[in-house]
Amino acid sequence: MIEPGVITTIHNLPPSFRQDPGNVLTSTSDTHMSTTDSHPPPFKEGHTWHDKLGIMIPTDLFPYITEEPIYVSKRQEKLKGKQHEPGSKGWLDVFYARRNHQDLVEAQNLYKESLSARAKLWGTSVNSIEYREGMVKDLSAFQNHYHEKITNLTDRQLLLHDKIKRGKSVYKTNQQLVKLEKELVKFKIDYSSVKDVGASHHRYKGHTSDDTKELEFRPNKRITPSSTGISRSHDHVKKARSDLLIKED
Repeated sequence: MIEPGVITTIHNLPPSFRQDPGNVLTSTSDTHMSTTDSHPPPFKEGHTWHDKLGIMIPTDLFPYITEEPIYVSKRQEKLKGKQHEPGSKGWLDVFYARRNHQDLVEAQNLYKESLSARAKLWGTSVNSIEYREGMVKDLSAFQNHYHEKITNLTDRQLLLHDKIKRGKSVYKTNQQLVKLEKELVKFKIDYSSVKDVGASHHRYKGHTSDDTKELEFRPNKRITPSSTGISRSHDHVKKARSDLLIKED
């Protein structure tokens, strides 16, 4: 006799009972599974449900999530010891660090690709493209500055000439014109006063390419004499030939 409220496993069911579709036995695990599958995953703004981990993951972090254990330290990783609980702050911080590192690598790759494309356009190398671009920017800035300043003076000169032609304040205008023409004669702008000397390309000391380094590395090259005299004598003395050291019989 089966008491109410008690789960009992029944073995050796009769074939007729097992084959009858009306006699259906549902286990507690089957009931739980069907109930779980029937419920939609939780929803949270900006988050995505991870089926295998069973937690909500920030959507921007989701592509970087893996299922391997995340240990609290390098020592614990060696010992296969204490781990971060999935979804905890420490666990998420690890994946945020991975994402930031990946973003940095991708940004560096894009930067290198941009350098390479610009270097090809200029017909130079990636090591000197920024230096050349910087120098051109300095020259362009100087020309624009020079044009602005000299245009102000020439415009004033045209205005004074026009006033003289019209006979307005001729004496005073002539004095102003003489002074202005002296300014035009002395007009000069120092190039270094316009350019940004703190820019990175002004700290450029040159770059030695790998090919040049390989050529410069010559272990068998001749030693440069250290003597500053006119004569070609070296500081060291050559060894005497062995045949000269043989005594005569």
